Amino acid sequence: MLEIYSKNVTVSADGIIPLNTVALIKGTSTMPLGASSIQLTKCGVYEVTVSYSVVGSAAGEISTSLLKNGVAQPQATASLTSADATSILSTSFTTLVQVPESSNINCPCSVPTTISFINDGIEATYDTFDVTVVRV
Repeated sequence: MLEIYSKNVTVSADGIIPLNTVALIKGTSTMPLGASSIQLTKCGVYEVTVSYSVVGSAAGEISTSLLKNGVAQPQATASLTSADATSILSTSFTTLVQVPESSNINCPCSVPTTISFINDGIEATYDTFDVTVVRV
């Protein structure tokens, strides 16, 4: 289990959202990886919950998506419409991520899976960006 978050980070359009503070880590199936990714190290299914408060740099769409091994997951996205550069907006999403087993008998799991999050809307300041990952 892992809970990791960032506060008051400005992320450009198409920028990766940093994850800079670990709130809780239990076990070894989820590990922070660098400043902006989470590594899922054991086979199985993980529940990923993302919640955030954000202010857009201008009027426009603020969209956040989960990337699995660098590929956007269409079922794991949330979008908000900012009317101005002062309104704080909040949303969340929950999704499942699978780390498949390997066909190699000497290595029961495939290569660890990495997840990260992209701001694929306008530039925005994330007041709080919180991620919880639980192996189910």
